[in-house]
Amino acid sequence: MEDLLINVDKEKRTNIINSAMKEFSKNTFEKASTNVIVENAGISKGLLFHYFGTKANLYRYLEYFSIKIITEEIVEKLDWNQRDIFLRIKEISMIKFKIMQKYPYLADFSLRVFQGKTVEEIMHINPNFPLELYSQIYNYNIDYSLFKDAIDVKKAIDIIRWTIEKYGDEFRISIKNGSVEFDYKVIEKEIYVYIDMLKACFYKEY
Repeated sequence: MEDLLINVDKEKRTNIINSAMKEFSKNTFEKASTNVIVENAGISKGLLFHYFGTKANLYRYLEYFSIKIITEEIVEKLDWNQRDIFLRIKEISMIKFKIMQKYPYLADFSLRVFQGKTVEEIMHINPNFPLELYSQIYNYNIDYSLFKDAIDVKKAIDIIRWTIEKYGDEFRISIKNGSVEFDYKVIEKEIYVYIDMLKACFYKEY
């Protein structure tokens, strides 16, 4: 599956992936148009089918790619020595933002495709999914002693994650609507506002 676009130059590959994700995220598989995909990607229909053979193969490639790009980027770039859960979650969010900047329809496509799927179903799509390592991104080497004694740490971490992820969702929508521009300094600054508020609630010392 990974080899389907291996010989295509990076810019063209990105254009194909983004165009196809956009179309499949807006429509069901049956209604998604390969004509729209090739028009937005700037390639011929013949070339699209030369790469993938069928519309179904294109869709399966996008499923595989969606899992691969998120998991590999996080697993490879995450600072596993960072023990502060707030900074760990911030770092994961920033990695995701950088991926979303390159692939703006990845989140919408992934939501449509993977919502409600079990781990076993995801593993079937991508047998190389690093489940054991990826499942530890929010807990490996984290210093839980920083939390106040009366705090339910698991619930606190859920609240931190949900807050930052919700901010990310709203920012992504604003980007798509054209109301804001992609600025990492602004994103990081605003995330730190939430971090400061939540640290004051959950940490012993701040």
